[in-house]
Amino acid sequence: MEPLLPSRTRSARAFEEVLAEHLDALFCTALRLCRGNRADAEDLLQDSALRAYTRFEQLRDPSAARGWLFTILSHTHLNRMRSARRRTEATSTDLDEGAFEAALAAWVPMLSPAEQVERWELGEQLAKALDELPDELRAAVWLVDVEGFTQREAAGMQDVPEGTIASRLFRGRRQLRAVLLETPPREARIRRSR
Repeated sequence: MEPLLPSRTRSARAFEEVLAEHLDALFCTALRLCRGNRADAEDLLQDSALRAYTRFEQLRDPSAARGWLFTILSHTHLNRMRSARRRTEATSTDLDEGAFEAALAAWVPMLSPAEQVERWELGEQLAKALDELPDELRAAVWLVDVEGFTQREAAGMQDVPEGTIASRLFRGRRQLRAVLLETPPREARIRRSR
């Protein structure tokens, strides 16, 4: 029989389980939003995880945890971009939860499908093209096309109308297509170099 735990301990364990289930996808998205800067992505993920932890009791339906966590990640990223534009320093909160910090420090992301694709030349070209997109277009394309959220969900995460996400997706995909069509396939470059 499992000993009775205080509700705070049960809540912390439940949060850890929810976060662990989606951590790799969240990190990949944070990495993409931060233009491949691993340190910034880790900071973004840590700030997002802290916000999610402090609001965990607001999550009513555990099946909605994925969208809820991605919404927090997106909002945290948007807040960082806004504050950077205003050139003001935002105060950061240090985690006093030693166990949480130790777990996050020990976490090593699994090789994601995006990282596996990036090993291929087309994946590298796509990643570079994505990084060159403006922030708003990149976020929309990543959330919908890579993470599989609907346009409505992405609109909620970005705090914009659904039509704005549709427009950003159209423009982002068009720009990606143009960049990828400019780069000849690997076989054609090999033949020309011989």
